[in-house]
Order: sequence, then C-alpha cells, then structure tokens
Amino acid sequence: MLAFVLLTACSQIQKATDVITNPTAREVYARNFSEENVQYQQWIKSYEKGKQDSLTISLPYLESGQYKTPNRNAYSYNLNLQEGEQLHVRLVKELDSLQVFIDLFKIEEGQLQQKPLAQAEENETRLTFEAKETAMYKLIIQPEMEANTPFQVSVFTQPTFGFPVVGKGNKDIQSYWGATRDGGKRSHEGVDIFAARGTPVVAATDGRISSTGNRGLGGKQVWLREGLFGGSLYYAHLDSIIATRGQRVKKGDTLGLVGNSGNARTTAPHLHFGIYKGYSGAINPLPFIEEREIPSQEATFSSKVAAVIRNKAELRLGPSTSFTQIASLQQKDTVEILGKTGNWFHIQPSDSLKGFMHRSLLKVSP
Repeated sequence: MLAFVLLTACSQIQKATDVITNPTAREVYARNFSEENVQYQQWIKSYEKGKQDSLTISLPYLESGQYKTPNRNAYSYNLNLQEGEQLHVRLVKELDSLQVFIDLFKIEEGQLQQKPLAQAEENETRLTFEAKETAMYKLIIQPEMEANTPFQVSVFTQPTFGFPVVGKGNKDIQSYWGATRDGGKRSHEGVDIFAARGTPVVAATDGRISSTGNRGLGGKQVWLREGLFGGSLYYAHLDSIIATRGQRVKKGDTLGLVGNSGNARTTAPHLHFGIYKGYSGAINPLPFIEEREIPSQEATFSSKVAAVIRNKAELRLGPSTSFTQIASLQQKDTVEILGKTGNWFHIQPSDSLKGFMHRSLLKVSP
C-alpha cells in the first residue's frame, strides 16, 4: 500500500512539473529507460546519426515501408523550404498505440542547429511548420524501439495564404517575381494574376486595411497589413476598391475588383499582388499563394531486404538521377530496405551508409 501511495504521489508531482517544463515527446519516452539500457543507447545513437545524414528529398514526397523490431533506425531527410511555405508531415501507421517521433531542424551555413524548430506532440503523427525564411531544413522521423508495423509518410508544402483572386489559380499567374520592366530599368516586385474585369479580389489572410487609394503605377490599390509584426500585402491595378482604410478583414473577404488601372491601362485586366516586409522590402509572394500537390496514399510496401543485380549500381543522395551518386554497389550485395518512394528504394547497405537506388538495380525479396 505504501509503495502504491508513493508511486501515485510521484506521478502527480511529475505531472505538475511537466506543466511547467513542457517536456518533449522524446523526453517523456526516455523516462521508460535507464541510461544503461543497451537497446535504448543504440536507439539514441541512431537519432544522432540521423542528424549527420545528407539524404535529400524534393517535395512532395511519399514513402512507404515497414518498421521492424527492434527498431533503431531514424529516417532523416534534408529538404528546402521557401519563406511563405507551410510544411506538412503526415504519418499513417496500422497501430494507433505506436509512438513515432517527428523533429524538424534548420541547417544554417552547413551546420545543424542544436534545437529542433518544431516537434510533433506526444502520440501525434502530424507536424505542421510555417517557414519564416528560405533555407535548408532536416526532418527526422524515428519510431519507438518496439515498432513493428507498415507505415506511410507524406511530406509536402502548402501556401501560407489563400489565393487572392476568386476562382483563379496557378495557371492564371502570367508574370512572375523578378521579370524585367521598363526595358530593364526595374524588376517586377510581385506576380500578376490575370482574370476578367470585375472578378473579386480577396484578403489572402486575416489583417487590417492600412491604406487604399488611386495613385502611382499601381492605380487603384489596397494595402493589407498582416497582424502587428506581419508583412504588408499589396493589391494593385484594381477596377474598383471595396475595402476601407482601418477595416478589419478575414481571409476571403472581398477587397476590390480586378481591373487595369495605373500603368496597366494598355494590358489585359489583372491583379498585381506583392508582399513587403519591414526593412527587407519586397519579397517573392509566389510561395505564399502557389497551390501545391498533396500526395495520395498508396499501397504499403513491407519487403525487408533486396539484392543488387548489377555491378556498379548507383546509390544516390536522393530518389532521382539528378541527385549526387554517393556509392557504387556490386552485384549480389545485400541491402536492407527502409522504404519505397515511386520507382526508388530507400536502402541501407551498411550501418554507416544509407541512400536511394532505382528499382531496376535491385531484386527485392518477398
């Protein structure tokens, strides 16, 4: 009885402490093991190795495979994010009780930052992160040690903002950031979205109307301020202005109608959409609004090993021939399969080497 009371008291103290310290899912999981536990130390070592991996993926990305017991593999991927993109990581697994840890780091000047920028909450299989700057990032996904289940992970981006013209999309953007203007005297500080005159122009995000008017190159224009420290969204060449200065607006509220006022009088009606941020000035608005593909789920893949069927088989940094070759394997070499993405296998030829190999170079065991 005394032992039960003590355990209950310790549990309550731990919960109270957690409210203050807000431990990560990894830290909570680590409480189940002693520092002398060999398997746990191997699991930790795999995570640290994942931080050093240079495997790279392009988005959207979809991989399926089989977590195997005892599991000491950490799946690590380098990826590029642009300011304005929102990263989504989605993991599907058969066992709801299985824990999988998802961490995102920033790579700065070739060095991995020590602390993750974002981590999935305990027992969560999703991670969402809004990129505040264009950079390389590292994603590490690691299942718990006793994981033994098929999995499928999708990694993709979505725009932070909504599309600013009703009923239009990527195909209606016909002039991009950086295009030359006035014979090369200046460059385009935004994107042009073409639509019929009178098409509603809407707030791409929540905010406050900081300015409206009919002036300069932009003609009839609306400026939308995103929060106290956010950027300013610029809507130009409008046919008419509907929003008023000082007005609070929600994403999707109508601000005006597409036109060709200002210096766009000789062009077809369109919206010039720009974003300006503090001392940075104009930034490329395309990543903030460009619609992107969300990968569809596929049948899971559970094979564990494969044999190389050709000499000098190329092992690459990523799942495409555009990625650097990092090793050359020989016929009959045996490799462990970590997962499959399209026509490429994510493999581990040895404890110190991981990479991607095209399916035509492997014979997969059933």
